[in-house]
Amino acid sequence: MNRDITVVIVSSVLPSHPDTSIIDETIRSVKYHLPDSEIILQLDGLREEQLDRYEDYNEYKSSILWKCLHEYDNVLPLIFEEHSHQSTMMRATFEYINTPLLLYVEGDCPLVTDTNIDWEKCKEMIYKGRANTIRYHFEAVIPTDHEHMMLGINNDFIRTVQWSQRPHLSSVLYYKDQVMPRIPECSFIEDTYHGVVHSDFLDNGKIGWYKHRLWIYYPDKGDNIKRSYHLDGRDGNLKYTTDDMVGL
Repeated sequence: MNRDITVVIVSSVLPSHPDTSIIDETIRSVKYHLPDSEIILQLDGLREEQLDRYEDYNEYKSSILWKCLHEYDNVLPLIFEEHSHQSTMMRATFEYINTPLLLYVEGDCPLVTDTNIDWEKCKEMIYKGRANTIRYHFEAVIPTDHEHMMLGINNDFIRTVQWSQRPHLSSVLYYKDQVMPRIPECSFIEDTYHGVVHSDFLDNGKIGWYKHRLWIYYPDKGDNIKRSYHLDGRDGNLKYTTDDMVGL
């Protein structure tokens, strides 16, 4: 039973829309692990230069609404008429979260379903104050060029100063009171917060890490830590960032 976790899944227009197969796979993966948790599905609005996708995206959203009524179980759709991006959507979503924990999942980043996650152990880390956020890695091992951001293993977890928006379990209070106040409106959360976490560590050492208490789930002695994967919803297209807003 994991009714103390609300799952937030982010969705925006993709080249594959109106097809729903990517979000279907992501929701199925979450339901595999957390069948009793409510899912809040954020549906972002279109940017001005995406208006040519209006019909495809509207058809996609209509399919999602039908599925929320007839196919998905316990999924609440939140539709944003204007482009709001991760940060603005997340701020608007807190009022719908009634649990102490949230699992944040980008719409094209499912959890693996061939390997288990010890959710009770993860929740205990947060409830006992040892962690604020635990991320589920999308590769089987830590890449060599990321090792400098790892600070040591403790049982099934590894300390890190690497913030990523890949699927992660977090305290709602931490997300609301510490993460979101640092993020600009209408932007990717990771683009700002990765630097916040890393700078706090560089400036204050382990004390800086304790401010965030960020971990990666690291079971089986690190032999295979992959617990999520990427469907590349952008289909190889470049990521939209706040730099793209200059001059709009």
